Amino acid sequence: MASGSINAHRPKVCMLAYCDSPTALPSMLNEGASLAGAGFEVESLCLASAATPPSEAHAPGFRTRRFPVRVREFFQGLLGSATSGRRLAAVQRVLSYAEYVSKAFVHALKSGADLYAAHDLPPLLPTVLAAKLRRKPVVYRAHELWSETQAHVPFAWFWRFLDRSLVPLCDQVVTPEENRSRIYREEFGAKRPPLTVRNCPPYKGPIESTRLRDELARQGITFSTIVLYQGLIDSMRCIEEVAEATRYFDEGVVLVIIGSGWGKWADASSVLSGHDRIVVLPRVPYGELPPYTASADIGILLYRNDCRNNYYCAPNKVFEYMMMGLPVIAANYPGMLALVEGGGVGLCVDPQDPKQIAAVVNRMAADPEARRSMRANGLQLSRERYNWENEFRPLFERYRSLLADAPRRA
Repeated sequence: MASGSINAHRPKVCMLAYCDSPTALPSMLNEGASLAGAGFEVESLCLASAATPPSEAHAPGFRTRRFPVRVREFFQGLLGSATSGRRLAAVQRVLSYAEYVSKAFVHALKSGADLYAAHDLPPLLPTVLAAKLRRKPVVYRAHELWSETQAHVPFAWFWRFLDRSLVPLCDQVVTPEENRSRIYREEFGAKRPPLTVRNCPPYKGPIESTRLRDELARQGITFSTIVLYQGLIDSMRCIEEVAEATRYFDEGVVLVIIGSGWGKWADASSVLSGHDRIVVLPRVPYGELPPYTASADIGILLYRNDCRNNYYCAPNKVFEYMMMGLPVIAANYPGMLALVEGGGVGLCVDPQDPKQIAAVVNRMAADPEARRSMRANGLQLSRERYNWENEFRPLFERYRSLLADAPRRA
């Protein structure tokens, strides 16, 4: 919790997201819980789904309310979750987003918040509309460069238009990486320097766990070193390249993948069935991941260099690996080089070169002394610098400053 909690008046923050729960955005979940712990009332507005309740409490003072987008439900009920045909998919996206904006705007107005925060670009339009109508401050939590999240983004021109139109209207833009902050300042016209808040998890001390080792033993797999990938299973995370790299792993080195995907990656086990050094496990809820992470030997996370969102990646998974004492293998991009090799917590590779990936894995697996040094560095940096408690402090102070100015806006 940040110092200087607000007690005299319990200001309300309304956070909007284009997903069904803050648990889908760990930084949003951490932010909401920390704001509530610091004396704010926090309400998040999310999408309703068959698997989620209409309302849900995450912590004292932090609650999610959900509303349905009927157009999306109609298309999914009629055609399934994967709408076929580019034109029909485009119609679904446009109508679904239009309904989302109108409903999110109404719910945001009804929240009566003192400050509004949009988590990513899709909710920014209804957030800005509600905030400006009520003359309240608005914060844009730009977790992604939304128009560049992959090589070909549907309606990228529209998302760029929204960024250029709405970013100058925001009282504060917050990004997870310095280069992204520069882009929002120079290209999208942020009216004050964006605040960089890294996607670090709340601090947890290292734990002892044999969860993955027990699972591999149960499956009868012989191993000496576990390389772990956890997160979204998708081609932009270089899963094919990492899978190909396993063909060159030394004896006893295995890759464990924990996560889920969609499209062809909805059944990752089948896609990767031709690789005998890979074990795919189902997605684990975010709060239950640490024992799995801590029981591996090396953490790997790579991004394909096909868009700036990937090149200037700011993944929370790297910090999760470090916090559980795993040496890290990451892409040789500017931010990752400074963090991983600059911090002495791992090594960087060309993410699209399977043989180079394998060589670095084998080198790390064969050098337990180097891994111990990387582990010690990662644990120290996690404890002293890269944790949510540290990252939250400047964000909390910015919220307090915006709220202090808010009465003059009313």
